[in-house]
Amino acid sequence: MKILFTIYFLTLNTIIGLGCTTFVLKNENTLVFGRNLDWVSDDGVVVVNKRNIQKTALIFPPEVATKWTSKYGSVTFNQFGKEMPFGGMNEKGLVIEIMLVTGNYPNFDSRTAVNELQWIQYQLDNAKTIDEVIESDKTIRISKINQNLHFLICDKLGNVAVIEFDKKGMHVYKGDDLPIAVLENDRYATSLRKNERNTSCRFRTASKMIEQYKGVSDTSAIEYSFKILDKVALDGSWSIVYDIKNMEIHFKTSSDRSLRKIKINDFDFNCKNGSEMYDLKRKESGSITNYFINYSSKLNTSKFDAALKSNGIQLPKSILDRFYNYNKSCECKEE
Repeated sequence: MKILFTIYFLTLNTIIGLGCTTFVLKNENTLVFGRNLDWVSDDGVVVVNKRNIQKTALIFPPEVATKWTSKYGSVTFNQFGKEMPFGGMNEKGLVIEIMLVTGNYPNFDSRTAVNELQWIQYQLDNAKTIDEVIESDKTIRISKINQNLHFLICDKLGNVAVIEFDKKGMHVYKGDDLPIAVLENDRYATSLRKNERNTSCRFRTASKMIEQYKGVSDTSAIEYSFKILDKVALDGSWSIVYDIKNMEIHFKTSSDRSLRKIKINDFDFNCKNGSEMYDLKRKESGSITNYFINYSSKLNTSKFDAALKSNGIQLPKSILDRFYNYNKSCECKEE
């Protein structure tokens, strides 16, 4: 089982020529988080995740699965089905997004484990600040399954962190160690060195545009953030701007450049009312709250299958069934 699961994630990590860019743009009036997903497909779902859901991480032996109950609701962008997000924002204003990067994960130890994508959901379920995310490393560990990721995180207080891993553990850049709130597919220290040498890269392009906004731009932060995303886009599958102060998410996809908006506070995160989903292949503009549907196992499975196909991944039925049936194990706890 462990070997087959490793093959699954390793396949994702060997796709050539893909990249992502994230950044935080902030001043006394503004706190926004921009994200480009440059990937093989813009298909997927937006998921409304509820509070008080009991969960057990989807991992494989010899790992011991982390168990938890979600404290906070969240809205996430998922390509491999519910509970496996690429990123999102919770009701406390915490935003987390991923990017592929060369690296490793901590060596096996006594901590319980979550897989790389579920690490994001765990944090959105349990944390409201970057310090709480960092603190969780004392008790949980990303399962060593060879999909190398690093993370840009921002909370509603405007605190920003880059989190990376190697075999020795978690490495955090924040405060004075994070002079530029931008992340791409190089490790953060490498991006800083490139920037110091004036090397042309997405990191430098985004950082320069952020500096220019602070100096002269009278364009709204949302509009300007999309300009940054357009400038650094590769394939541009998803372009997302999280307006953390106003608890809104604005996004476009490569197949539909209409601007869509989600208001976090429009959703009831009580788990008794069930989860909701939005199909990213729908064609709308403006507020899309009314186009969310109740969680559909059929839709969730079809999106997972589409992600496997677009990424050229083949899995045995035993592992597919684990993913197909995983959400049945996530149960609402009485409030």
